[in-house]
Amino acid sequence: MKTKIIHFFFIIGSIFFLFSCSDFLNEENRNSLTSDPFYKSQSGYESLINSCYTPLRLWYGREDAYGITETGTDLFTKAAGNTNTTLNDYDPIAFNGTNTPLSNYWKYLYRGINSCNAAIGRAKDAAITPEVRRQRVAEARFLRAFYYWHIVETWGPTHFTTEETIGVQTAANKTEPEIIYEQIFADLDSCINSNLSTKRSNDGRVTIWAAKALKARLSLTRASQTNNAALYKQAADLAIEIIDSKLFSLNPDYKSIWSMSNADGLNNSEVIWYVEFSNDHLYNKPEYDDYTIRNGGHNGHLLFCMKYDDQPGMKRDVANGRPFNRYLPTLYYVNLFDETIDQRWNGSFKQLWMMNNPANKGKYVNMTDTAIYLYKGIASAEQKAAVATKYQLLDFNDLYGDNTPAKINRLRTFQLSKFDDPTRATMDEDRSIRDAFVFRISEMYLIAAEALMGSDPDKAVSYMNQLREKRAISGKASEMMITKSDMTVDFILDERARELGGEQLRWFDLKRFGKDKFVERIKAGNPDAANNVKTWHIVRPIPRNQLDAVFNKDEFTQNEGYVQ
Repeated sequence: MKTKIIHFFFIIGSIFFLFSCSDFLNEENRNSLTSDPFYKSQSGYESLINSCYTPLRLWYGREDAYGITETGTDLFTKAAGNTNTTLNDYDPIAFNGTNTPLSNYWKYLYRGINSCNAAIGRAKDAAITPEVRRQRVAEARFLRAFYYWHIVETWGPTHFTTEETIGVQTAANKTEPEIIYEQIFADLDSCINSNLSTKRSNDGRVTIWAAKALKARLSLTRASQTNNAALYKQAADLAIEIIDSKLFSLNPDYKSIWSMSNADGLNNSEVIWYVEFSNDHLYNKPEYDDYTIRNGGHNGHLLFCMKYDDQPGMKRDVANGRPFNRYLPTLYYVNLFDETIDQRWNGSFKQLWMMNNPANKGKYVNMTDTAIYLYKGIASAEQKAAVATKYQLLDFNDLYGDNTPAKINRLRTFQLSKFDDPTRATMDEDRSIRDAFVFRISEMYLIAAEALMGSDPDKAVSYMNQLREKRAISGKASEMMITKSDMTVDFILDERARELGGEQLRWFDLKRFGKDKFVERIKAGNPDAANNVKTWHIVRPIPRNQLDAVFNKDEFTQNEGYVQ
């Protein structure tokens, strides 16, 4: 049984942050407690800290957040069931400030920041010990940094405050990313110098290792954006410190990282920090409700699932998943893997479906076990003829055609299997108890390698090869080794795709190398977005309801390129 932080959003008096829309204004204080006495008590303050964690479960394992972070990149595009194609396609008309996922996450992330601001500001009056106070404030500062990172990278110059907002705020400031990052790093430094837990895991709460991992990630982000040597060094030093702690270790079997037996972040050797999902789904669902949350639990298993249950020899079952069929890997992404030497292909994707419905074989009259096999490449006429009555053999021609939007098969696709959950109680269960892995030790090897690429290329190659050796198929390690000449920005992006694809990082990875690389990679990899993506898409449109709500409209304006 997992021990869980119960994530609820407690209303702090009458806090309304930057919004005047009715759903936000009408939210209730369900505890029927005035804020001051309640949040001075130990239980009240702990509830406030728990509310700081709430947006994590709204972001990780959620359909729209995957759409924001993985589609519209070189790795994933829309499948037949996709519900928000504008995020992927950069539609020149429809992609604007009315986009519902972006509007929702603006609201969720700023709510989280306001909870963090309140927790930091109110800590001095809370009836808790000095030791607990330092730890809880450190947690809140980490989470504030985490949410501001998402905000500033998504929307660029944006509203910024470190003070709790009480009442309706009608003016917003546009603060440059450099200023926001100063606060982010100040918060992370405070966390690292606090008495956060130094254990490998702290039941989902922030640890000092989570703070160092986030600082390493963001030091690399800012270094790649500014070409700052000190930040590159800082990123490398932090990543190497985490590696050298020996608290976390690379799993020699990449596929097993994602098995349900390793789905609890507490017991997964690769996981530095994770967002918990409970086997009691009442704990997975925040107090307020909308479609983003669905029924609680991790929803990743639904979203990359191929539409298989209407095919000969197949019917829906628990093992093969509930096929929402929202996202599919691009041909570009599929071709990044050499499955003959790199175990991450078979560890990341499903390409075989075994017959589970012998009563409906259709034309495949000689089907005995295999029902569908997706061939990674172009099958010969002889290969197809040999299995013509046995099972469906779909190759690149069947799945991607000439790789133009009209020819891509949106229903049948190589299925990202990292989030599959064959342990669900029923075939229609949409909730998984899988934890969401926010930081894995493999990312620290990638950070160290990239950060050292310019200053110490030999050492950079060493860290990259340590990771690639672990990811090699048995007996193929030598073929996975690289040299200094291989270490380019494009190789780094390719390797991060092979290792971290689908883990809600790709859009952030592409943009940190600048507008030209951002556009170049999307044009090369995503045929649905290629004709529409522009340099200004490196930030997203500010929600229209936010622009409508503020009084200083001449100062707080829409981002470049988007309809006001």
